[in-house]
Amino acid sequence: MADAAMVNAPDVKQDLSRSRARGRRLVDAVATLLLWSAASIVVGLLLLFVAYLFYKGASVVDWHFLTGNPTAAQAGGGIGPFIYNSFYILLLTLAFTIPIAVSAGMYLQEYASRGRFRQIVQFSAESLATVPSIVMGLFGLLVFVEAFHWHFTALGGALTLTLLNLPAMMRVTQESLAGVPATYREASMALGGTKWQTIVRAILPSAIGPLTTGVVLIAGRIFGETAALIFTAGASVSYGRSAYDPSVWHTAETLSVALYQTHREALVPDADRIGNGAALVLLVMVLLFNIVARVAGRRLSRRLTGKST
Repeated sequence: MADAAMVNAPDVKQDLSRSRARGRRLVDAVATLLLWSAASIVVGLLLLFVAYLFYKGASVVDWHFLTGNPTAAQAGGGIGPFIYNSFYILLLTLAFTIPIAVSAGMYLQEYASRGRFRQIVQFSAESLATVPSIVMGLFGLLVFVEAFHWHFTALGGALTLTLLNLPAMMRVTQESLAGVPATYREASMALGGTKWQTIVRAILPSAIGPLTTGVVLIAGRIFGETAALIFTAGASVSYGRSAYDPSVWHTAETLSVALYQTHREALVPDADRIGNGAALVLLVMVLLFNIVARVAGRRLSRRLTGKST
């Protein structure tokens, strides 16, 4: 009997091992299926959203619609000035946001010691990031429009959006630099590089990919922002040649603001037509900017580091 028990003991252990292995494989398969389903749902929602907007707005979009001027109360107007103002404020905001945010994130990650000042800066950024956009818009109204007497301008809108997006871009920069391996810093310093040379020539090029993602995220927020721009950049547009004014002091109604105004006031008889076409154009603008930014980021990273992101 003892010999039989000794013979059966390894068989029992093998059976238990096989059972546990089957259980782990089953759990792994279920987890894989759930994660794959979640990712597929995200992609499916995006495709469904894009398809619906194309269905509603594709018949509206033509060259006249994209380049023509809006009309005050007549049907058949275009959205050319709104597209121009959207890109104008986007570029102006990025010109303010990226240098300040990247510099602040670089300082916090590479220069600042883990002391009280760093904690204050991070707490201030996190607090600023929680401010609703409409509250930031009211702040821009009080400061840039009323206190500075700028009235409704593209500059006031861009500065308000800069305040709105600075915390996010700063944190993205800090996390991107933190993700660069410490061996890069050590190798650069070992070759005689200074702190600044190490950051500019080794760390920043290696963090181009995450930084590009940060730029894409805040760009999407800038394209879609409405509340902050109504109070600072204005909700009206000039007609004729002045609609494409290159000055930072002109009133700049963006495409997202125009969408809101069109459905709120509905002065034009074809408000639904304009809204459907404008929504589709805004979506395509965001998607194209995302693609261009990511392709440019990969090429820049490949050129600076010799490898793709």
